[in-house]
Amino acid sequence: MQRLKLTILSISFAHIVFSQSIINGNFENTTATSDQINLSNSAMNAMLPDVNSFGSYGDVDIIKSSAYGGGGAQDKTWYLGLTGGGTDIIAMTLTQPLVAGNTYSLSFYDRRHNGYTASPIQVGVSESNSSFGKIVYTSPQEPQLNVWTQRTFTFVAPNNGKYITVQMASGDINVWANIDNFVLNSSKKCDDILVLDASSYTINKGNAVTLTANGSANYTWTSTSAIRNTNGSVISEIPLLTTTYFVSGKVEGCSILTASTTINVIEPKKDTVMAKKEPLKFSRHKLNNRKLIIQETLHVPDATVKLQVWDKNTVDGDMVSIFLNGVLIADSVDVVSSRKEYLLNLQAGSNLIVMQAINLGSVPPNTATIGINNRNKNITIVSDLESSGAIEVFFNPETITTK
Repeated sequence: MQRLKLTILSISFAHIVFSQSIINGNFENTTATSDQINLSNSAMNAMLPDVNSFGSYGDVDIIKSSAYGGGGAQDKTWYLGLTGGGTDIIAMTLTQPLVAGNTYSLSFYDRRHNGYTASPIQVGVSESNSSFGKIVYTSPQEPQLNVWTQRTFTFVAPNNGKYITVQMASGDINVWANIDNFVLNSSKKCDDILVLDASSYTINKGNAVTLTANGSANYTWTSTSAIRNTNGSVISEIPLLTTTYFVSGKVEGCSILTASTTINVIEPKKDTVMAKKEPLKFSRHKLNNRKLIIQETLHVPDATVKLQVWDKNTVDGDMVSIFLNGVLIADSVDVVSSRKEYLLNLQAGSNLIVMQAINLGSVPPNTATIGINNRNKNITIVSDLESSGAIEVFFNPETITTK
């Protein structure tokens, strides 16, 4: 007797830890050995454990051959055939009752055989295996001819039902369809708040901001201006003007959640020294208290050269001011993929073209690609907030030839 008690306790414990699922949703647990057509309710119930037939006419079919729809079962060996109008209804037993108010996902397959019409499959949740219970799903279309079609839907449990019921609500015994492989997924917890955080809510123009969404999944981003990243829980953007960002998240079986935030973009404060048109605190080694690092030396034959400035790699919001021999040529230039051009008048001898960083962009240091007179050689100038990259251009007027 003690051994028997221990066995019973073990079985009871195993049942408690099972997750909610349909016990015989693919109809593989059956005593049938061949196709069983037009079974009475009692005959069907004797052959198919945990599936109860209670339709008004009672002629469910337990089938394994490919003679009724082409291709046999959708999953493994066996499938069922049902007639319409409530003449055939089945109730499949769950391992545990559903929790009223919880959200679930269920999938199954249906198919129509040539020579028969079919109507959409309807699914219910019931607390009894002899009543259809509450309708939770009606397929948007009838089963397709000779093709298994998967139907997937989510529903909120209307009660603590322990049975998933299935029927074709329309038609009669001349309306017929196949069904197979009913799978119930675990219930999902739906959060009701989506939180959107920003690394900063006010930034200088050209700087990056990081946006982080929490509380959902499958995030989609939009904004009131340009946006580079539209998916992911964390995105990095470089807004050039004040921009509102919107994010939506969706967990299957839960409602869509949305959130938004506005990032204020301001023009960076400019050093008053840079606004002057005359050289100030300029030497071969320093400009505006920043060290000059000469990164390239060129010789040109003309007094006027064309300077091009752009970003040949990843555009990350870099901004520079351009100086020629200590004189401001262009202030707060956005370094982007398109080339910006400037005509520079050189003095005889040495000329210093300086790129002074206004910011470091989202990927420090500040980098800008420059070209002189459309030469094939492009030069990447690197600057930070303590030193400025420069090139030295030599012009010798004695090399100019006249016609």
